Amino acid sequence: MKELSSLRVTTLVDNDVWKKGLRSSWGLSLYVETVTGEKRHTVLMDTSGSFEVLFENASWLGVDLSSIEAIFISHWHEDHCGSVSHVLSLSQQPIPVYVPSVSPSGIRTIREAQRVPLVCSRPTEFMEGMMSTGEMWDGVSEHSLLINLRERGLVVLTGCSHPGIMNIIKHAQRVSGVDKICAVIGGFHISSINEGVELAEFLRRSGVKLVSPCHCTHSRARIGIIKIMKEGYIRNGSGKSISIGCSEFPSEES
Repeated sequence: MKELSSLRVTTLVDNDVWKKGLRSSWGLSLYVETVTGEKRHTVLMDTSGSFEVLFENASWLGVDLSSIEAIFISHWHEDHCGSVSHVLSLSQQPIPVYVPSVSPSGIRTIREAQRVPLVCSRPTEFMEGMMSTGEMWDGVSEHSLLINLRERGLVVLTGCSHPGIMNIIKHAQRVSGVDKICAVIGGFHISSINEGVELAEFLRRSGVKLVSPCHCTHSRARIGIIKIMKEGYIRNGSGKSISIGCSEFPSEES
């Protein structure tokens, strides 16, 4: 994979609110910005199931949904892709939509919006320094978004981690050729303190510096993660921005 210099991930929609004044909704939408030299790219990962909440939060945060370059749908559950047609309607540009598999209704929705769905059944580097893991399956078809940061390693963004978060991380290392994992952000689909501890111990052994669970990661599991990761844990929610890299995106730690 090519390397990027910096990254900012802003949570537009989550089950919880991090920044006062924003709204929550069951689901997830992440606004991903990358920089390398003078090149800047923007990707919207998942659209949540509520366009009203997505649009209101994005507007409050100053995010122009009409200017995104691509949409990345982690999986076909309504709380992750339900607003895709509304987002596509905001832009006159031919935005590509990267999806993990063929869902007849999902593909039809994208085509009715006169956009092209691109199925990432195999690992695909679709933008400089950004890659799909390719389809992973464990009852649900899902793919995760990988970003490769110079000297830091991979940032792994997950929707719901139905194939298993540890499986996703191991797979990400294999398909990207990058062993170093910098951060893991997203839904982890675990519910108990013990599961959180087990995951956090795995992350620590893997050299992960930052972890920010959200959406379908139960509060009990988050307690287990905090217990092990301590200051490496970042609380998430609607409005949270996590910046990694250099000065283009100042770090927000609180």
